[in-house]
Amino acid sequence: MSTTTVTSDVIRYERTLGMTVMVGKGFYAPNDLSFGPNGRIYVLNRSIEAFGKGNGMRVAICDSDDEYYGQFGKFGEGKGEFVWPSAIACSDTGEIYIADEHLQKIMVFDLDGKFVSEWGSHGSNDGELDTPSGIVVAHNGYLYVSDTYNHRIQVLTSNGKFVQSFGSQGNGEGELNMPWRLSIGPDSNVYVADWGNDRVSIFTSDGDYVKSIGEPGSGPGQLCKPADTVSDLDGNIYVCDWGNERIQAFDNTGKFLQLSMGESGVSPWAINFLEANDEESNTRDTANLENLDIPFYDPDDRHEVSSHIEKYFWAPMALHINEDNKLFVLESNRHRIQIFDIVNLN
Repeated sequence: MSTTTVTSDVIRYERTLGMTVMVGKGFYAPNDLSFGPNGRIYVLNRSIEAFGKGNGMRVAICDSDDEYYGQFGKFGEGKGEFVWPSAIACSDTGEIYIADEHLQKIMVFDLDGKFVSEWGSHGSNDGELDTPSGIVVAHNGYLYVSDTYNHRIQVLTSNGKFVQSFGSQGNGEGELNMPWRLSIGPDSNVYVADWGNDRVSIFTSDGDYVKSIGEPGSGPGQLCKPADTVSDLDGNIYVCDWGNERIQAFDNTGKFLQLSMGESGVSPWAINFLEANDEESNTRDTANLENLDIPFYDPDDRHEVSSHIEKYFWAPMALHINEDNKLFVLESNRHRIQIFDIVNLN
């Protein structure tokens, strides 16, 4: 079973960051990430919310050289606390914004994790939120928020004042159906993972519709419930094809370039852990974690296949391109980040 389909070689796997832990050096059910102006990576861990507890719900701070700097945040309904944290974004000036889709609010922290403020309320009027699931900060300081169940993108000031909104429920041009994450490209356009429409919808920063790419399905260039999307300096577009357990690359016209089902090796954090824990290391050595001959109940079910093969993506949920032109792919169910080189930049 091939892990990659290529018409143009755009990305190549480099290495993996992270390992599975509920507290401390690692991630647990991470669902978004953002890079701060200090070069550190802020990884939002949704963890598990059950029976009034949310063990492991936090923001872990690390960098792409495998350094770990600690964590902040905790479960709860008080100021600066999370119940269903859904998205994270850092500004150029060092503010960290975290959306909570249960509490219907946006929280603000500094780069050290100190709580600053919060705002937001549930509703469908201007400035109100219904399940915010994506957030990005423009260079002018405005926030672009995926207001998912209102089927729109809202533009807000840094303290939550309404600026404008665009998009409405539907599948026509400029319409959205439960938008998930979003990003602002080098061209200043807004790229939206249009989850319910199985496509990426692109708008100008003023909210004017540009175009959409992708169509429903599981073949190359087709999408199923995309979770996130980003673009590079060449205009190529990368998509977390969440429902198909893979990532895909398109050129700026929407032409399919490449897909990857994941190539992960063992991260340095995990290697250190295994070296210190002989029993778990020995158990791992006797397992076949790349067995491609499993008699799957349904070999066409990408979720079943990905859950059995360790190197594959399992719930890829967020993307980021850093200043070194590397693509970071965060996958929730394996609690890690796969890092790829973008190889075709001019």
